[in-house]
Amino acid sequence: MPGLSYSLNVGLSGLQAAQSALGVVGHNIANVNTPGYTRQRAVFAASPNQLFGGLYYGAGTGVVSVESVRDKFLDLQILQNTSVKSGLDVRYQNLEGISPIFDPTGDASLGTLVQKFFQGFQDLAARPEDGGLRTTLLGQAQSMVTGLKERYSTLTQQRNQSNEAVATLVAEVNGLLGQITDLNDRIATESATGDNNDARDQRKALTDKLAGLIGITAYEASDGTYTIMLDSGGAPLVVGHNSYALSTVTNPANHNYHDVLVSLGGAATLNVTGRISGGAMGGHLDLRDGILAGYARQLDQIAAGIQAAVNLQHRAGVALNGVTTGLDFFQGGVANGVNGLPPAITAAAFYEGMVSALTVNAALTANPSLIAASAAGGGPGDNTNARALGNLQSALNTVDTDGDGVGDRGPFSTALGALVSSVGTQASTLKSSTTTQENLLAALETQRNRTSAVDLDEEASQLISYQRAYQASARFLSVIDQLTDQLVNQFGQ
Repeated sequence: MPGLSYSLNVGLSGLQAAQSALGVVGHNIANVNTPGYTRQRAVFAASPNQLFGGLYYGAGTGVVSVESVRDKFLDLQILQNTSVKSGLDVRYQNLEGISPIFDPTGDASLGTLVQKFFQGFQDLAARPEDGGLRTTLLGQAQSMVTGLKERYSTLTQQRNQSNEAVATLVAEVNGLLGQITDLNDRIATESATGDNNDARDQRKALTDKLAGLIGITAYEASDGTYTIMLDSGGAPLVVGHNSYALSTVTNPANHNYHDVLVSLGGAATLNVTGRISGGAMGGHLDLRDGILAGYARQLDQIAAGIQAAVNLQHRAGVALNGVTTGLDFFQGGVANGVNGLPPAITAAAFYEGMVSALTVNAALTANPSLIAASAAGGGPGDNTNARALGNLQSALNTVDTDGDGVGDRGPFSTALGALVSSVGTQASTLKSSTTTQENLLAALETQRNRTSAVDLDEEASQLISYQRAYQASARFLSVIDQLTDQLVNQFGQ
């Protein structure tokens, strides 16, 4: 049977195990306010039995590992929902910022400006020889053009800001990828899986931050390293000890905006611009190339429809002098492809740039009498063409929404209403989705905290338990010490 020295080792193992566990509890307590810290716990295991005289005797205990208390599936859910929420936040905040310019009410609203412009032709029809009404009509036309340009300029500025945000986010993402790869290296060299829990916490915090910047998925390999992919699965960002940096390149086919590339090693790259949907970067790319571009396209289509319809009708009339014909009311020239006029732009571009190019004919501004209010042969007092121009306000199929050169939507109030409605509806939808996602993420964070956060009451309980274990082991050693002393001093004489 084992002797007293063997029992000393058993007691010592309990003492050391309790001391190690107390250290883990102390570490938890010290980090109770550390953001991203995951509580740790000591894992005990019985020491291998020893054979004495044909019998196996216990050899005490030991702390075999210190593990973080975390739910990996919950961490993955939070990662994915962080990407979604961040992307929704960016979309909603930016859309909320431009919503006021599409307010359907007020004298400066687009609907009112367009209505006043066509009403100007109706007013002129009542007194076609009135020079003051002609001047007023030109002022109303210029106000409408200015209103279109102001809104288009706001959309362009917002798109440019999102484009610059993409470049800034690329630099931030690359910094995080490098740090995560460094932590992968540290974790891969741990003596036993799970030893470097603080490094894992740092990596988790960095990965959560990365998910806010760009949509990702992540999983832990058998060696403890992270593999991080774009949420679309389209490209790797981190694989073990290697990170794949992002870069940008200007795209001449898209306003020289930034395309996002992923390095695949060496000179090889992959364009992932269209594969990024989550995170702030996905939000800005969607705003730049999707949401705001769509609103700008609708403004261009409406402007193209007004220009084409008014010019077509105006060219059919005669100026106040009874001679001048064939004048365009508007100039711009990039989108005369509606209602039978030859398309001057491809369908894919959807009249892009129409608003920017649109102007009132300078010849009419210089000489309002050139406004063609009369029909051919109608004489100076004829108002036939002015009435026809005014009636365009309620004409059907005056706006081409598919770029084929043939109007498919109208009257203009319908096209404007669709634009205003889409802005309002999308803003409302994004607001609702953002709130829902925020609540979901908060619930997941609460659930993770229940599992992983430090609970001081629980740590206090563990502290008492390990203290008693330490005291019991110390008492056991004291008993063995007394027996050893008695054996040496009393029987050894």
